[in-house]
Amino acid sequence: MYERKLASNIKRHLSLTPDPYHIAQSVAGMLEKERFDEALMMARMASRNNKVEVSWNHLIDYQLKNQRLHAAVKLYNEMKKRAQVPNAKTYTIIFRGCAQSLHPKLAVAESTRIYNFMIKAGPLKPNTIHMNAVLEVCARAGDLESLFTVLVTSNTSIRSPDAHTYTIVLNALRYDSGHADKSNIGLIDAEVKREIQKNILRARAIWTDVIANWRNAKMILDEHLVSAMGRILALGDYKDNDSVLELLEQTMKIPRFDQPNVKLPDAPPAETNAANLPAAENKTPGTNMSPKDRKALAESRADKSPLYATPGNKTLSLALTAIANMRKTSSAPKYWSYFTQILNVTPDSSNHALYLRALAGGHASGQVASLIASFPAELLTPLTFRRGFSACISDNLNPHAFKHACRIFDVMATKQRYADALAMRLFLQVARANTRHFHEEEEEEQQQQHHHHRRQQPPTETTTTTTTTTTPTGKLAHGAQITSALERMWEPFRILTSSLSYPAEATRSPQEERERQRGTVQEITATARRMLAAMDRVLNEPGMVADRRTGKLWATRRIILQKMVERHVRVLYPDGPPPEGERERRLVLAEEEGLAEERTARQAARKASF
Repeated sequence: MYERKLASNIKRHLSLTPDPYHIAQSVAGMLEKERFDEALMMARMASRNNKVEVSWNHLIDYQLKNQRLHAAVKLYNEMKKRAQVPNAKTYTIIFRGCAQSLHPKLAVAESTRIYNFMIKAGPLKPNTIHMNAVLEVCARAGDLESLFTVLVTSNTSIRSPDAHTYTIVLNALRYDSGHADKSNIGLIDAEVKREIQKNILRARAIWTDVIANWRNAKMILDEHLVSAMGRILALGDYKDNDSVLELLEQTMKIPRFDQPNVKLPDAPPAETNAANLPAAENKTPGTNMSPKDRKALAESRADKSPLYATPGNKTLSLALTAIANMRKTSSAPKYWSYFTQILNVTPDSSNHALYLRALAGGHASGQVASLIASFPAELLTPLTFRRGFSACISDNLNPHAFKHACRIFDVMATKQRYADALAMRLFLQVARANTRHFHEEEEEEQQQQHHHHRRQQPPTETTTTTTTTTTPTGKLAHGAQITSALERMWEPFRILTSSLSYPAEATRSPQEERERQRGTVQEITATARRMLAAMDRVLNEPGMVADRRTGKLWATRRIILQKMVERHVRVLYPDGPPPEGERERRLVLAEEEGLAEERTARQAARKASF
């Protein structure tokens, strides 16, 4: 009864609006309201007397968006049986829907079957857009064999490969390399490297065709294609990463600042737009062009020099990644200045993070501190400060490393609502490990005293007073450095601890609140224990406290901190501390890792002092 009434209403509707355009609009409106059965019936009834391919396209697209691949293919077959010839848009919808499918293997099988039918017996031959869509399906499924099988079907007419074609292929190779590195547990490192190198060789062979087409003005390079090639090269060894910088020089005319005697060019005037620079005539006008427009533009410039790709944020990230992998970190500021000042590229969060990584890898604690101080507040994360303090730990032979760490800590204390507990532990580790200059001063003083003793010239009263009252050396200076770090940490740590009393989210019971805050309490407790260890060293080791007043202050604070740790332990374990074998593995590993890092830093500082 319902179906007959529905059919009667649709028949009346078709008698009033027999135009295929309005029928397609009606079908689209029904699908927006989730009335699929009614829309399907309208398309079937309209197919008797009209060509309504657009209506069938809407139905197929609806099924694919709802992850019904089999149903969409059935609609495609029914469409052909009802004498509705699929158009180019129909195949584009099917292939792009297959690329978004949650069943990639099934999507590859269906899309390649339809694509091969179009090539062999279809009334409509596939074009570049169709080929790219099928390549996207194969790439998302990680099926390189099917991908290269489809790529072989390209030609010089309607399926000529463009920049997007090669971008898909190179990204698929990079994904396969990363997949081999992460998921193939059975492979040893040498086998993984061989798999990555094999894909890099494939990419280099493909890039040879890209450069040939580009130089013959048959295609236009864009940043996406150059970045795709660069990212797969960055997975390789030193030579491959060096090829990344050569790639940027070849396709974008970016100078090799890692080479000697290469200087930054003069910055353009402030009123000059980057698009009006002399080099801009060789840059791509845009990346949102259709394949037809790209081909026409390439043909119109057949007698001119090739168009260079326009660098942007992806290019900056690629250059910084290659520099960090090669450990040529001294050239990172040059590339950063060239992109931000000469090319007027506005760095994003990824650019800032990679620049910080490059500087930290070069142990440039001063530049790291300056960079973090210049970060916008919205880009600052706990990981930012952890990397900054780690750079200072690695640069512990620098006598100014602790000063740079203090600058980073001040940024964290002023721009963050709550300081990060792990970052504070790393900051305290900088204070304990940065001791080389103290040993050098102490040795220099001992040598001077030995020299005066041999000449039998004891120091005058003025000299003795100056030595004991001005620049402290040795243990006294190290103790002053540790107490300075503890003084900076005291107030931010108190604020962080107080945040436990004012939870951001309401809970239904104290037990739920305790479980939700367990991780935070453990991190705070670990930081407090490190602070207690530092206080014990200052108070118990002779010669590390300047006067009795300072010792009394830190003895009082130690009692306060010890009571807080005991209170947190009771909160974490209300029934008493668990047995040794049942402690949280994560907390134990974190403590052991932190102690190992601190021990390594001490050994490095001790070796450097001799």
